[in-house]
This record gives sequence, structure tokens and C-alpha cells, in this order.
Amino acid sequence: MLKIEKANIEKFTEIYNQYMLSQFPCNELKSYNDFVTLLSEEKHCYNFYIAKNENKPVGYILFCKGQDFIWIDYIAVLPQFYSGGFGRKIIECLKNTFNNVSCLYFEVEKPDESDINTIRRIKFYNSCGVQKLDCTYFYPNSSGDVPMDLYFLPVKQTSLVKSKILENIKEVFEKLHFMCPNAVEILNKIN
Repeated sequence: MLKIEKANIEKFTEIYNQYMLSQFPCNELKSYNDFVTLLSEEKHCYNFYIAKNENKPVGYILFCKGQDFIWIDYIAVLPQFYSGGFGRKIIECLKNTFNNVSCLYFEVEKPDESDINTIRRIKFYNSCGVQKLDCTYFYPNSSGDVPMDLYFLPVKQTSLVKSKILENIKEVFEKLHFMCPNAVEILNKIN
């Protein structure tokens, strides 16, 4: 049975070096030092969890806990467990573990016909009940921003009004993206 559990900074370092550097585009990946800063914050709103099946790591999740939501920053299945149904199980486990929040948010790259993986990921999220939100979103990074789509998975709340979405994005920029030098300008572009 799959379970997720909070992991320490040493385990994060291992996952970062062994998997994250190859699983995420460099323009979407925070620096190692930024991760350490976020994971060391006293507010404890940024978390690193390992997904385990029969006590073996099969995936990982980094997320920001908002006032009434979970903002998935990174989620991945370890390559040796691709196509084993673990992605769906991890998302279901997140919903069950954090059943007191209204929803889970996901930053998802825009579909690119020249990169079949972007299409596959979107189809996967849709098959899990994750829905695209009607908003213009940009992921901030150290050199600017990356246009992305914002998705959500209802946990307690089946829909979100635009003002609530923008309020949640603002909270995430304050808690998660504050280290980006251009965060305020990027936040002002989101609507």
C-alpha cells in the first residue's frame, strides 16, 4: 500500500542530486540553496515528502501549505517506477492525507506538440480529476518567468472563484516565490 511521509533534508539532498536535476527543466527548478532555505524556514509551510510503496521510495512531493490549500511545487515518480500507476496513487494519497484543505494546486507546463511528454502529463492530470483553471499564470525563476497553466484538484471545494484563486496565488508568492528577484512584477502579470 502506498503512503507518503515527511522526509528530512538529507533525503531531499539525495533525491535532488539523483533525480530532480534530470526530471525537471532547469528553468523550472529552484537552486539547491533555495530549497534548503525553504525547507529550513521556521514557518514550516514548505514540505518534502517521500511516497513509499512497501517501504520503498517510489516518488516525491515538494509542496507549500497554504491557509486552506496545498500548492504542489514538484511531484514526480522515480524513473524506475514509471508506468506503474504510482502517480495516480500519490495524488490520491495527497487528497486523503490533506483532506482538510479545499484543494490542491498544480503548476503545469503548457502543452507543446513538439514535446509529447507535456501532452502526456496533461492527460494524466486530467484523468486524475485535476482541472485547468482559467487564469494567466507565470512560474517565477531567477532569470524571469515561465508561462505555465495552473490546475487544481478539488478536495472539499468543487470550484473556485477567480478572486480566491488570485488570493491563493498571492499567498504562494509570499511564502514560496519570495526569493525570486522579480516576484512582484510577475505576480502583477497574473490574472
